[in-house]
Amino acid sequence: MSRSSTGLSEGVGTGGSGSSGRTKQARRLVAVVVALLSVFGVSAAAPAGAAQLDGGSWSVSDGASSYAPAKGDPSIWPKPNIVQTNLSAAASQQRVEDCPLYHLCVRNQEADGLWSVFALYYCLEAGQYYELTNFTGTVYAQNSQNATARFLRADNSVVDTIGPNTGKNIYWNPVWKIDPC
Repeated sequence: MSRSSTGLSEGVGTGGSGSSGRTKQARRLVAVVVALLSVFGVSAAAPAGAAQLDGGSWSVSDGASSYAPAKGDPSIWPKPNIVQTNLSAAASQQRVEDCPLYHLCVRNQEADGLWSVFALYYCLEAGQYYELTNFTGTVYAQNSQNATARFLRADNSVVDTIGPNTGKNIYWNPVWKIDPC
């Protein structure tokens, strides 16, 4: 068997011709293109673990997802249990008011005027907090937990709290961190 200049076998010496090698090359190229398209086609769907709307209610699909807000959009790190973006003001308010049991739900306006909603479920280790980016203004938050949620400055001093199973407006400008538990 001989090698072509591309390094692919051409079937010369085995009863084949140079054209069958080009056919094999073309088939391999098509297979690679189809494989790449199928990979990118799957990744274009909603990421696993991302919050999905289910008839206007909260729901989460299984798995983990990437969390990359656009520049200027509100974000929380580490990634909350549920994140919903690009909501109208009314829809985001409704999501927060319907905060799932055992969650702390907060929202803030995105750079494009739409809204993001975050539902925090997991307690972090002592001394570790959810860190906020681009949260401004005064916006309603709902605590559907059995613990008091604390809203903290950069130096970890308390700005505000929300008691168990209650909600209220939070002035976000001095808030840098959240301790939900």
